[in-house]
Amino acid sequence: MIRIKFYSLLRMFLKQSEIEIDADKISVFALLQKVSEKTKKDIISEVIDAEQLIQGTIILVNGRNIYHLEKMNTIVRNGDKLDIFPPGGGG
Repeated sequence: MIRIKFYSLLRMFLKQSEIEIDADKISVFALLQKVSEKTKKDIISEVIDAEQLIQGTIILVNGRNIYHLEKMNTIVRNGDKLDIFPPGGGG
């Protein structure tokens, strides 16, 4: 199982703070597709635009930012933990 935790506005959008997906050796992008299928909410459009993370979005795999790994192609394995922070608003 891969544990995914949601923060901020993403938590409110999905109406849950975390989810577990049964998968192994899957890209972050493919995992987000599975999350969308399971929750029946389009999480991808909340964090990705034109195959790039929306500016301000942070996705951590076991505490490491995917921006410094293989970005959306980062491979996630059984037992890993993802933290997804959507772009923040402010003013």
